[in-house]
Amino acid sequence: MDSDLFFGHRIDPSSFGGQGVVTLLAVLLGGLIGLERQWHGNPAGLRTHILVCVGSTILTITSVEIGLGVRGGMRGDPGHIAAQIVSGIGFLGAGAILRDGVTVRGLTSAASIWATAAIGITLGASPRLGELAILTTGIVLVTLTLVQRLEYVLKIVQPVQNIDIEVHESSETVARILELLCSQGFVVYGINSSPGDGSLHKSPMGATRLMRLRVQLPRTFDRQKFNLLLTTTEGIVSFHME
Repeated sequence: MDSDLFFGHRIDPSSFGGQGVVTLLAVLLGGLIGLERQWHGNPAGLRTHILVCVGSTILTITSVEIGLGVRGGMRGDPGHIAAQIVSGIGFLGAGAILRDGVTVRGLTSAASIWATAAIGITLGASPRLGELAILTTGIVLVTLTLVQRLEYVLKIVQPVQNIDIEVHESSETVARILELLCSQGFVVYGINSSPGDGSLHKSPMGATRLMRLRVQLPRTFDRQKFNLLLTTTEGIVSFHME
């Protein structure tokens, strides 16, 4: 099998032109994934994914050149540098993961960075594998977009929301709110409690406590009914939901 064929066209992987085509393709494929991530407000966006894909491609090309023997020199291990990309990209992916109480966010962005690095390695390894890199990019984009929408349509995964509820300073009130949320089908992932405006400004309504809750909505969530329920619940001063 001719390893220099890319969609039926011959590309010389050792020439500057061939390597330039592969690098530009890395910019395009990494950019498509990064654009999707940035469109959804993720910190690891367009620039990050382009740099990861291009960097992985260049390092893999260099690794292959070392294996072939640059300028007639001694041959080396063609997989040595490329292998370090797989482990090294983990440090970058770890930076995209954030922990908020018991909730872990950023796993999808970290996985997209790792997949983008794999696409870059594929591009740098051989022009023939460029076809596989394009197919993989399509699979990644479908996974990040259509699969997420399908989950919401089928109600497999409900969105996670932040709710701020200011209540009268009382341990009974706090317990009542948690009991209310659980009875309505909410899954509480984290709670952050601090003095409310009534405590800070010595309001006539007395001391208050601000509860910041991160919850997963129930499948049958109705926002209007939920607002009405909070409005009529004793002890609640104010509330805000994203």
